[in-house]
Amino acid sequence: MKMKQILENFRRYERQVLKEEVELEKNPEVPEEAPEEAPEEAPEETPTSGGALVDINAGPAEVLAAVEKLNGDPKLKAALRAGRTDPAGPNDEIIKIEHKPKAIAAKDLTPTQSQIGTGQSLNDQSMDEDFGNPGPTNLDNAIAGGMLKSRAGKFPILVFNNHILDGHHRWSQFMTTNPNAMVDIADITASGIKSEKGALGLLHYMNYALFGKSPTKSFKGKNIYDVKPDDIYDLALRPEVMVKSGEVDPKTGKDIKKPARAALANTTVKKLYNAKLIAQPTKEAAAKYFADNLKLLQRKGPGMYPRTVMPQPGDSGSPDGFATTPEEAAAGEINYLDPNPKDIKQTQR
Repeated sequence: MKMKQILENFRRYERQVLKEEVELEKNPEVPEEAPEEAPEEAPEETPTSGGALVDINAGPAEVLAAVEKLNGDPKLKAALRAGRTDPAGPNDEIIKIEHKPKAIAAKDLTPTQSQIGTGQSLNDQSMDEDFGNPGPTNLDNAIAGGMLKSRAGKFPILVFNNHILDGHHRWSQFMTTNPNAMVDIADITASGIKSEKGALGLLHYMNYALFGKSPTKSFKGKNIYDVKPDDIYDLALRPEVMVKSGEVDPKTGKDIKKPARAALANTTVKKLYNAKLIAQPTKEAAAKYFADNLKLLQRKGPGMYPRTVMPQPGDSGSPDGFATTPEEAAAGEINYLDPNPKDIKQTQR
């Protein structure tokens, strides 16, 4: 009796299990899987690693964009000058700029800029301009070597490893008149700067750290690298200039200027002849001499970077165009190597 009851209960259990299995096949209930959580995105890091805010060796355009963004963030701006408080301290970011008088021949310098104005190279030399200033003209200075005048003063050409960082038009004037002239340079060195590419980026960083800006300039006029040799001769003999038209722009109130052709100066011929740079004291000989010298500049080839990304230390605020080392740079205060928010001292935040 007991055995019979046990068997009956077992059969009832089997029927119940079978019924449940049939129901499950008709209406399968698949439990919903929890959606996969998207992995958290790692913070974007520069090639310098460590989540740095700027890669100083990325190039002038890249550094300019990055440091402008950094400077515009009130919480991060202090990182620009946190070289004293970063984990490595100030010694790893000491920048040196050394003025070296008549250190190298103009022809042995290499441009980094891809655009050099024909007028800025030729006109001062061909026309022997003095801009109303007493003393030697830029033609005299180009013949003698040393430094040329600019509107801001008389400064050396800023270089890194003999690559020009600032002063391309002063260099091109030396190349026009006396490629063998020994010129003054301001030679910049800094730990971690691997090439002229990094040095250009460093100048943008320095401009922002010291002056809060790093303006650039657009290129106007004829690029000397695009001008044919015969045209250079013509432009040396009859320089292109802008003269007042006698009309006023009603919108700006400024005099409207128009292009005109000037003449190679008689004093230019005399000075070149007396310096034994031309064999005959004629304007044609002087124009050919200038044209031949600028062919040498063309053969060197242009630099990689357009003027629109080139740093302008003088326009940024440096009184001498970084001809000497700023005090903050010499002290390692400019935090250009892998700047990071952690570099900022707590009390500065």
